[in-house]
Amino acid sequence: MKYRLLLVLFFLFPVGVIAQMEHVPATHPVYDYLDRLASTSRLKGFSRAVLPMERRTVVEFLEAAAKYRTSMSETEARLFDRYRDEFVAEADRSQNPTVFFQDGTEGLVSDREKFLYRWISPDNDTRFFMEFLGSADARVQDADGKSSRVVLGQVGGRFRGTAGGTVGFGLQATNGMVFGDTAFARSDAALRKNSNFGEWGNQYFDFSEAYLGVGWSWGDASLGRERVLIGGAHGDRVTLGMGAPVFDALRLNARAGNFRFMYIHGFILAEKQLIEVFRPYYESKYFVYHRAEADLFESVRFGVYESVIYSQRQIDPGYLIPVNFFKSAEHAGGDRDNPMLGFDLQSLSLPGIELFGSWTIDDIDMAKFGSGWWGNKFIWQAGAVTHSLGDTRIGLEYTRIEPYVYSHAMRDNEYTHKGVALGLELPPNSDEWYTHVTWWYGASLSLGASLRVRRHGANEYGGDGSLRANHGGSVTERFVFGRDNETAPFLGGVRETRKILTLNCRYEPIRNIAFDAAIRFTKVEDRQGTHNTGYGSLQLEIAY
Repeated sequence: MKYRLLLVLFFLFPVGVIAQMEHVPATHPVYDYLDRLASTSRLKGFSRAVLPMERRTVVEFLEAAAKYRTSMSETEARLFDRYRDEFVAEADRSQNPTVFFQDGTEGLVSDREKFLYRWISPDNDTRFFMEFLGSADARVQDADGKSSRVVLGQVGGRFRGTAGGTVGFGLQATNGMVFGDTAFARSDAALRKNSNFGEWGNQYFDFSEAYLGVGWSWGDASLGRERVLIGGAHGDRVTLGMGAPVFDALRLNARAGNFRFMYIHGFILAEKQLIEVFRPYYESKYFVYHRAEADLFESVRFGVYESVIYSQRQIDPGYLIPVNFFKSAEHAGGDRDNPMLGFDLQSLSLPGIELFGSWTIDDIDMAKFGSGWWGNKFIWQAGAVTHSLGDTRIGLEYTRIEPYVYSHAMRDNEYTHKGVALGLELPPNSDEWYTHVTWWYGASLSLGASLRVRRHGANEYGGDGSLRANHGGSVTERFVFGRDNETAPFLGGVRETRKILTLNCRYEPIRNIAFDAAIRFTKVEDRQGTHNTGYGSLQLEIAY
């Protein structure tokens, strides 16, 4: 019933001939490039707060930036030419790619865009693209003198296209095998939560994303399962981060001039339960979010957003109204859900320098503000990024998440999907200083370094894993009246300090064939002492 209702809503939206309705994956590096142009006053209206975007939107931004091509640095110009060929030239049919099923291996090692197959109608309104995806990832780790090694191999494909200039679609699916230390492989959160590998103990894993979307002149709507990132920071996103498993969702975007509106209703799951030995059960739950943002004075962007986690019932009609005030709807429904309200601000008034900040309110009692009461639950983020030092980006940001944030009195209403936090990787009752630098050389090479310094007030547990004292340090440990102290001081509990230094390099010697290398050093100090971990990875990626 609920899916029939969503499909009816989906196809009721007005459509017109738009073309290029496919989505650009949220992790595509073109977004970093557009962000750089926006920060240096060469692009208006770009916001990274919600990703992914449609290809037509990326094309519009690149076309708008074309007038600055002659004033760009050599590296910026090479990147512009690369992205212009990938997006704009594909849209206007001036692209000259290598297509395997037409050209064979000719151009395989060229700098041309590559596809397995493509078809474009004479009127340019219907198009279909097919790509091969493959990767090999070698990882090593040394944790307190114990070495581990594993190799991950994946193969699959990506299909995308537009039908009739109005309907966009995409499918990406890969299958992989694990060779080596499976316990080490499960330290990767994405693999740990994969049903085949992490839950059933097989040596293989699989990932897939798919969507169907329609668009019109002032907006678009889509239904599908794909990676969505929501939040204004560069390091970690408050609402939807990289660590959350992907989930099915209905999305709506609308825009008018400098005003943008976004709505999402997602279908997520509580943690797995076993009804019988081999019969897993997941309680259904839902994630709802909407956001309005506007560009003020062409240099200040203000955004306001709400999110709600609700469960233990079918779809709530009050949360299907995109412009409803969710907090009031939650009150009207009996105060049983987990809402959050937030505000963010971004300033580009200084060319080459971006200043940003946000305040997210999980719960608040103004009469107890500043008292350390456990129920005043906030997240603060603030930072600055500069692009004014040549082809280098340097950033510094601070994140503070109060005790008990994301948790809820009803266990299924925690801010999680399958037990994994949807937003920040940073747990409640923590803060983090994050500094990062990225340097680009041409269109083929980028080098990066980052340092994270985290402090955390952990809960206290017994040797059998039972909770001894709750300090609000976990998403999955709710506050219980009569058991837990109503005063929850920030960073109270078992103090843990974590320092993470990461060095990374991406090199693409041949277009669509790239190497990613990373080295990470982690130092953890807690009541058990000091623990050092070294990690390294080398990945070959092929997208043909």
